[in-house]
Amino acid sequence: MTNHGLSLAVVLALIAIVLISSAAAESSVIKMTDYPSILYVATPFSLCFGALLTPRTVITDARCLFPFSNTSSVPDVVSGTLKPDYLMVALPTVNTSATMHNILLSTQVYTTEAQAGFRATTFLSLAAALVDNSTFYAVNTSAVHAYYPQTQSSKGARQNFNVGIVTLKVPIKGAQLASLQLDDLDADTDDLTAITLSPPSTKTDAASQQVLYKGIDLTMVQKTSVSSLKRKECDSNYMKAYGLSDMKSFPGHELPDNSSPIYCSKMYDNTTQCKIDTSISISNNGPSPNVNSIDLNSTILIIPRGSSVKVVSVGRPHLFEATSSAFTPCNANGFVHFIRTGLYTDWIGWATRGSIASNGSWVDKPSSGNGLGDFNPNGVAALTPQLFTLLTVVATVLAAITATF
Repeated sequence: MTNHGLSLAVVLALIAIVLISSAAAESSVIKMTDYPSILYVATPFSLCFGALLTPRTVITDARCLFPFSNTSSVPDVVSGTLKPDYLMVALPTVNTSATMHNILLSTQVYTTEAQAGFRATTFLSLAAALVDNSTFYAVNTSAVHAYYPQTQSSKGARQNFNVGIVTLKVPIKGAQLASLQLDDLDADTDDLTAITLSPPSTKTDAASQQVLYKGIDLTMVQKTSVSSLKRKECDSNYMKAYGLSDMKSFPGHELPDNSSPIYCSKMYDNTTQCKIDTSISISNNGPSPNVNSIDLNSTILIIPRGSSVKVVSVGRPHLFEATSSAFTPCNANGFVHFIRTGLYTDWIGWATRGSIASNGSWVDKPSSGNGLGDFNPNGVAALTPQLFTLLTVVATVLAAITATF
């Protein structure tokens, strides 16, 4: 081989090494403290991601705070939005990891919906002794979007209004705050990153053992670069998957500004090849027999901004996975869709007693006007300012008439 040929071979080898290294760098396990505005919201039934909007306010997903449909099999104690006593906010320390494993293992003996009340009270008794305002934080209030329960049972609408807020009894000192991504994403958005639980330290499938989060170090998370799809492609895939005629034909309440409620991404590491995480469930309820419909574990989709983040989505993304032409499982193409957390700024502002500024940050200044009239944590429509004023006038007039008799 000539020197020229040798040099070319070396160059090609170096390029291959660089490409392999670049591909490997797409996903990595990092310390969760690299993003101090991200933390955990712990419930008797799941461990979810949340982000700090204020030192006392955490945004998370409604599915974390409202784990069941309101059916007769669910005990009253856990029907609707979980009460604050059944929630904790946890910071990612070594103590958090070991303690949360113990709590989750203690609740695992209750596995059916009918036993959900026992599971919740077990969590409550263990959590009450742990809250120390330095690692585990007590929750003062919890709320999910008033319309979320009404769309929860519909597969085509279950991502809609999937947003929740918890407020803490005491603020987190020195909290690093997150902001919300308000605008739609371009297909070439830079630094789009999915944060999920880190992989188990063992190869044993934790889900099959009914041992939640077994082998997972909760101080670590998996960071994966994500490629977003163009809006047209995203909506087209979504409509095909759910059998919708258009993006406005969801069951339930009309979406804010008639906007699409989801972002889509290509398949990415930890969603392909049947990489089972600790709460994944796979069922063949897609549009055809060779499509898997998969709920992924709690994920927070972010755009990093130094040590702070812009929250694109927080919740459980959903994957439609089409198997290969040979119907080989776990060798597939598909897409992942995430909720658009920033779509619900009116409700978020109402639930936090503030408002969301145009840059996505929280502002200690409540919005005014009719935009907040439909919201409250219990799902009962609040009176609009105009209606309240009208009723006040009517009551005053009636009182004056009564006084003349």
